[in-house]
Amino acid sequence: MNAVRLTVHRPAHAAAVAALVANVLIVLTGALVRLTGSGLGCPTWPSCTDDSFVTTPEMGVHGVVEFGNRVLGIVVGLITLALVVVVARHRARPPKALPLAVGVLVGVGLQGLIGGLSVRRALAPEIVAVHFLVSMVLVAALVVLVDLLGRPGAVLRAPANPRVRFGVGALPVALAAVMVLGVLVTGSGPHAGDENARRFGFDPLDVTSAHVLAVVFLGGMVLGTAVLVRDVTAFALLALTIAQGVIGSVQEASALPVPLVAAHVVTAALVVAATAHLVVRTFRVQVSPG
Repeated sequence: MNAVRLTVHRPAHAAAVAALVANVLIVLTGALVRLTGSGLGCPTWPSCTDDSFVTTPEMGVHGVVEFGNRVLGIVVGLITLALVVVVARHRARPPKALPLAVGVLVGVGLQGLIGGLSVRRALAPEIVAVHFLVSMVLVAALVVLVDLLGRPGAVLRAPANPRVRFGVGALPVALAAVMVLGVLVTGSGPHAGDENARRFGFDPLDVTSAHVLAVVFLGGMVLGTAVLVRDVTAFALLALTIAQGVIGSVQEASALPVPLVAAHVVTAALVVAATAHLVVRTFRVQVSPG
């Protein structure tokens, strides 16, 4: 397909933005499930209890919170399915848009299975960690899809400056390390989703220290990249990274209050989105009107 004939399809672009927002929102509600101790509010899956698909009065507020997150998961799936349909009907779409949209739909379905497995395995920390990390991958993939549909005439082209190439290209690697260490901290801390849930068993102080070092390293990389790129996208990422670090420090000093931990989780998703946006904007160059 000739890139010159590619056009912006507003419904497809809007659907991708809606899917991105929905996937960030479910990260927040998933965090609230864990932070309110509602991880086993519905003690089985796919039904809520052995006798009811939906929550029952006996399950109390925990059942409402957990089942509400499941309902939002279905909504996210429907939004993503609609995205695939709209992109498929857009004939002048970028070649990679439909496979990426289908991949996101598969990922959302996989997330449902992982979430169900986490309930079936009584919130095993390794499964909960994978559940969160897959969400981060989906957020990044949707940012790329939004850019593909919003700038269909852009092409892959590495920056001429090797320092920019390396700096921006290395950010996802450093961020991945931060996220992995972050889920190890979470899986070793007090907010397990249920008071009887198993923990990783790591020393919380040790994994937190490693996580902090990774965040500082990432922050330095983002600062250096922002100085090199001098672009609003890079400075936005820098601001989010600083905010994430401040929230993390305050929550740790304040004995992990629920509102701050929830803000920390959401900001993590926003940092992932901003990083993906910077990478795709750096390595995809607009060469024709979109």
